[in-house]
Amino acid sequence: MKIALAGTGKTGTAIETMAHDMGHEIVARFNSGDPVLAQQNDKILQHCDVVIDFSQPALALPHITHYCKNSVQVVMGTTGWYTELEHVQRLLAAHTCGLLYAPNFSIGVAVLSRLIEKAAGIMDKIPEYDVSVHEAHHLHKLDSPSGTALHLANILVEGINRKARIEPETQHQQIAADALHVTSQRLGHIFGQHTVTFDSPYDQISISHDAKNRNGFALGALRAAEWIVGKRGLYTLDNLLDDWLSDL
Repeated sequence: MKIALAGTGKTGTAIETMAHDMGHEIVARFNSGDPVLAQQNDKILQHCDVVIDFSQPALALPHITHYCKNSVQVVMGTTGWYTELEHVQRLLAAHTCGLLYAPNFSIGVAVLSRLIEKAAGIMDKIPEYDVSVHEAHHLHKLDSPSGTALHLANILVEGINRKARIEPETQHQQIAADALHVTSQRLGHIFGQHTVTFDSPYDQISISHDAKNRNGFALGALRAAEWIVGKRGLYTLDNLLDDWLSDL
């Protein structure tokens, strides 16, 4: 594929290295402050198979609008625009192009989400089990809790009727029975760990994902780029995973 890369930070650098290893070509690189929307770049975009965007939240919606106007396929790793999903769907329909987005492009996290969805359906029937989510990251991570932890917590709240809300703050008193506690840790150089724990008076079950480096995100973004080519409309990693698992 011919790929344009918007956002050449650490994740973008990992994507570029892996893209070459997979036989793809990076034909354009835009840093977060570069004029991706400039008219002179339209010709580059129109000759790309896909653009992979890991830029800045404030740029996400303007970038998506510009990509659609140039009818280029998009893999969007930048967040901060999800309130505009309906608007983006209309843009994609008007310009006959496809976009796949995710807050976390780790294929392992996508599999973890699917496992947690199944586990929530089971645990909904077994009231002896309580559940919590814990995540750990390095000292430089900007948000807490992580978007992935909140995503997992939402899956659990939707699937377990006795849990009505997410409680992401430190608790200095007894926590309500209908609250799902999400805890965070910031320590050293931990790349990213997420653990869902089901606990009963008799035993404990934990399901965890431990990211080793950025290459997992890079692989997911590139697999998404390969998959979105030729498709129309709005997709997530769940759609890609459904496609992979369709024969099972």
